Amino acid sequence: MQIQKAILHRIIKERNTSGASSTSTKKREACLKINDHLERTIEEILKIYTRSTNGYGTFNPNQTVHRFPVFLQDHVAEQINFIDFTRESTELIAAKMSDEAFATGGYVLFLRYANLGREWMLVAMLKLKPGTGVNEETLELSETLSFDIEHLHEAARVDLQKWRDDTQPYLPFIKKRQSGDQVSRYFREALGCTEYTDSKHHTGQTLDAFEDYCETNAWPPEQRHEGRRRVYEYYEAKNKADEPVNLTALSAIIDDQNPVAFSDFVRDNGYEIDETFKPHKTTYNRFKRISKTFGSVRVSFDVQDIWDGRVDYDEDNTCLVITNLPDELITEIRKHKPGDVDSTE
Repeated sequence: MQIQKAILHRIIKERNTSGASSTSTKKREACLKINDHLERTIEEILKIYTRSTNGYGTFNPNQTVHRFPVFLQDHVAEQINFIDFTRESTELIAAKMSDEAFATGGYVLFLRYANLGREWMLVAMLKLKPGTGVNEETLELSETLSFDIEHLHEAARVDLQKWRDDTQPYLPFIKKRQSGDQVSRYFREALGCTEYTDSKHHTGQTLDAFEDYCETNAWPPEQRHEGRRRVYEYYEAKNKADEPVNLTALSAIIDDQNPVAFSDFVRDNGYEIDETFKPHKTTYNRFKRISKTFGSVRVSFDVQDIWDGRVDYDEDNTCLVITNLPDELITEIRKHKPGDVDSTE
């Protein structure tokens, strides 16, 4: 990871206050110095961010109402510098925070960095937590304040290249679960974040993640087959009930001996999967059925047919073997097979 620029600004607001006068800001005039201390802090923040990301989105196209993407575009195009971009954006966040009575102030971190050949812009709201320190000379204890990085509830990161190419989703973010989401919603609204609701994308990502999870953990074929069956039945039940898939619940279904292992694997490896999403039937059917078309031939059968021996693949002859064909199908094939004599003649 290479830090390009980083800066902090403060938003001051007490709980149970709202309105334009409930917030004020204190903004830096210069970027933070890039040193070992900053790098360690950023690495810790990115580690928690990656683990906590549970939503994916895009920018709202209404640039009259949602100004953050406009400011970001101006910065990326070098029309405004990094500091001005962050100062303007902090005012946007403060304005939205003033509408939420239960929201409290904090420190807005803006980070532009490069990693694995890609450029990113991270915006995170950091809170302080009290602690206890010691004077190395007098050995007296004293109160200290530090960033509460473990409880990072408001953060979003823009994949700048995907954003330029409009490859969606390009805006992964953190949102509090259930009741806490309302309190932190102001942050996403300030950035103009619109949740990405493509059920096909999220469903496909979970299936890809499952296969990689099995490979990483060296699951034998029987365990993989059972896992696919569980995933399919869970998706099918949710689809019939018109309810969303829940990633945490799915994780426990996939690996009941280690209920959080799959969801941790998803977050640690950067799969773009919302915490909840609508299942896409055609996509999750891949766990139950195999369907392929080549030339004018189309084959479709249940995965269970392979396990029951009705369908197999002949390695030597690179051909599909189907057993127990119905007599009617055999008759039709023979009727059209070159050199065969119709038995009715």
